[in-house]
This record gives sequence, structure tokens and C-alpha cells, in this order.
Amino acid sequence: MKILFALHFPGYFRFFDTTIRKLAERGHHVMLAFDSPEKQAEGAAALAGATGAIETVEGPPARGDAWDDVAQAVRGGIDYARYLDPYFADAPYLRDRMRKVLPPVFAGLGRFTTAGPAMASTLVRWFSTLEDAIPPSEAVDGYLRGLAPDLLVVSPLVMSRLRQVDLVKSARNLGIPSALCVASWDHLTTKGLMRVQPDCVVVWNEAQKREAVDLHGAQLDRITITGAQPFDRWFDREPSLSRRDFCQQVGLPADRPFLLFTGSSRSISAPTAEQQFVRQWVESLRGSSSSTVQQLSALIRPHPYNAGHWAEVDFSGVSNVSIYPRGDLNPLTPKARADYFDSLYHAVGVVGINTSAMIEAAVIGRPVHTVLAHEFVDTQMGTRHFQHLLPENGGFLKVASNLQEHLAHLEETLEHPERNRAALARFVSTFVRPNGLDRACMPQLVELLEQQVGRAPVVEPVSSLRR
Repeated sequence: MKILFALHFPGYFRFFDTTIRKLAERGHHVMLAFDSPEKQAEGAAALAGATGAIETVEGPPARGDAWDDVAQAVRGGIDYARYLDPYFADAPYLRDRMRKVLPPVFAGLGRFTTAGPAMASTLVRWFSTLEDAIPPSEAVDGYLRGLAPDLLVVSPLVMSRLRQVDLVKSARNLGIPSALCVASWDHLTTKGLMRVQPDCVVVWNEAQKREAVDLHGAQLDRITITGAQPFDRWFDREPSLSRRDFCQQVGLPADRPFLLFTGSSRSISAPTAEQQFVRQWVESLRGSSSSTVQQLSALIRPHPYNAGHWAEVDFSGVSNVSIYPRGDLNPLTPKARADYFDSLYHAVGVVGINTSAMIEAAVIGRPVHTVLAHEFVDTQMGTRHFQHLLPENGGFLKVASNLQEHLAHLEETLEHPERNRAALARFVSTFVRPNGLDRACMPQLVELLEQQVGRAPVVEPVSSLRR
């Protein structure tokens, strides 16, 4: 069968590369289309050497009709309206980000920062009714007719400037089944709304299932949990280098344990703030009253898309601190992924602000720490996905309110590493592989997508939020 993957940009291959490879290996013709093909174009490296019928096709066209401006305005408006709900009252960063892209016709909404549940719900329903009135695009209909896919897969769907809503509408109009595959742990809570509901909504776990229903109005009978397939690659894996060889490679002494600081994306951790925080963090380690903590080495691994500010940073005045790697940061190729895994595997613990590397560390069984720094208040506790990592929500994160408390947590981790294991295992079994720790997630996703072919699309209601 022919499957069209409509993705935001090539960087999404880090979420779906193994799924695409497996579908092609099973004899399916996989077509890849992007709204922004030039963004993170290096993501294509994740599919290097793939076999089978995989081709990149031209991305979906703009509507180019009288409804185009209306659609953009309605979709931008509903994305801001969702953040007026009291659920997001403590998320000013997310709300402010949506305010910046509010269409001029609805700029007045930006004066409001929150609303009562009834008013917020009414606004969303009103925008959803407008969305229902927007017909399928003739241009997008023609695009899909030309490609003739048996199945449309979209991700992330929850961004107003993408053309994926129109793709889903046209797919339904042409009798092509559609599926949304949620790509990341934050996509249902930090971006916009679905606006339309595909025939199948694929989520990682029960938490995302609740988010899809409660925040996006998804119907329960269309949701399937397959687990977090991007993390399959970190299970049952062995390091490519011994600890001694790895420490030699990164420039740290092999006779001391090291902590790994994993950087966050630019939207979470502003470059200057992150750099200043890490310097304070390293200084606190060296000033610890615990000799065990004081002698820890520190390996700083910048985020691949927030690394420029680390290029010239020099820690030569501080012993046993290394920034690595300086290049080839993105773990897309087998070699880069092996190197990234080794960084996590050989670390005695991981420290970060708010990043999916924390989940990857949990999969590998490494304790993970954070500090609720004032400069990151909006992008830590002010984001809903960060809440999944907290112990009170079934998470594993050792959260400190300041660096002094953080040092005490580190000392406890070093002295009693077994105390972290139960929380790590519980989180991985519920958030990453909820269908069984011994069941890889990617094969479940592939099987589910294959089952969608031939199913008649659901015609009504068009909008996932109209109730």
C-alpha cells in the first residue's frame, strides 16, 4: 500500500525513522512530504541506507482560495483561546508564545490571560464551529488525488501555520483514512489544537490519551496507545566504548565518576541563561561540603539545536569539566547515537532543565536531577509536560528548589543509587512502554497503521472540539 507521511520538517525523522524503515521493508510505498523541507534538513541522515520504496514528494500546496485567510485566522485564534482555560493559568510562557502569532483580526483576545472554564470552552466551541464551516481545499484535494495514498499519516497536526488540517479534511473528502501519530511528549500540551480529528489518533500512554480527550476533544474509540517508539533504540543496548575509553575520548579522568548535564532546546533554555546556570552549577559542585560530590567530573552535552553559545566556552580554569561533543551533536546516525548512548550510560547521574534526554536517561536507568531555577520558571513548572516527570505524578525526577538542596540530592544518589530504581522503572513501564517492557513500540505502531487501510473515514463531526 501507499502511505503518505506529512510531517512538519525532516527533523521529525528522529521520531519516525524506524517506523518508516519498517513499513518500507514490509513492502509498502512510503511517501514523505514536509511543510518546511529546509528546516532541520540534516534529519534525513536518520534514513540513510534505508531499503525499500521510500521517496520524498512535494509538500502540500497552500489553499489559494477565498477561504485561505479565513482558515489561518480561525486556526490562530483557537490556538490562543485554548490557553485561556484555567488549566493553563500557570503557563504564561505558552500563552505569550501564542499571543505573538495571533492573527490581527483576533488581536483583542491577547488582552486576556485567562478566563473561566465556561467562557474558555465557549470560545473554543465558537472557533470550532467556524472551522467546521471551512470546506476542503480543491488544491489539496488535487494534491492527494495525484499521490493516491491508501493512508495519510500526519504529525504534529497541532500547529496553525501547517497545512495538515487541510490534508485531513481532503483525505476525508476523498475517502482516504487518516492517522495522527503524536511525535513527542509535549506536543499535546505546548502547541495548538487538533482542530480536526483524524480517523486514528496514536498516543504513547494513558497520560497522552487523557490529554487528547480532555484538551483536544478526541473521541476515545479513535485513540490507540502504542508506546513511545522514539525510545525503543535505547532499550537492551550496550555501550560502544568502555568507560575508560569513553572518558579518554571526552577528556575526563577515568578514575572519577561524572555527571552529565544535558542541554535543552532554545525555546526552553535561553542560551545565555543556560550557560550562566551551568557555570553556577559547576561552581556549586566544587564548593560542596561533601568530598564525594566535590570530586565529581562534569560532562556538558549541549542540545543539538541550542549549541552555538557553547562553541567558545572555556572551562580550562576548572578541573575535570568537559563540553562534548563540539560538533556532530544530533544523534541521527548510528555512530552519533552510539556516542550519545555512551554519554548517558557511563554517567553516574544526569542533570538538566527540561528535556527529553531526561526520559532517555530513565530508560537507561540513570537517576535524573534538576534545579527549579528562577530563570527557567516558565519553562519548567510553567509547562504541562514537565509535570509528567515529577514524583507526585508518577515520575522519577529529583527536584531541588536551589543548588544547595541539589547537592544534597546528589550526595544521596551517590550513596544510595538503589533508591532511584523503583521510580525510574515505574515511569518507564507506564509512560514509555505501557503495553509491556518487553514489547517494542515501533512494531505496534506499524501494525496499527497497516490496519487503517481500507477503513472508511468518519464523516462527522469535522471538528474534534465541537461538542
